[in-house]
Amino acid sequence: MSGCLEKYDEDDYIGKTSQEIIEKFGEFDCVTAPPDENGICRNCKCGYTIEESEQGFLGSSEEVLLFISFDENGVARSCSEGNRPGG
Repeated sequence: MSGCLEKYDEDDYIGKTSQEIIEKFGEFDCVTAPPDENGICRNCKCGYTIEESEQGFLGSSEEVLLFISFDENGVARSCSEGNRPGG
């Protein structure tokens, strides 16, 4: 998937810092690296849960997250959906 899910607008994330995104949407549910000393996420992905994992009769489904990728300057460059690392 090249962009954010249909119900999420890339313009809400792309070109913004992690701090700007947190101010609007709250703390991330998953981060792949800690923020720097200024609280900015760089060279990592941060995610919001968009679908909880569920235990069903025939098995379980994995949690799905909307991941936002940040560059070396701490600016969001892309969005994608995926599963929690190590999950």
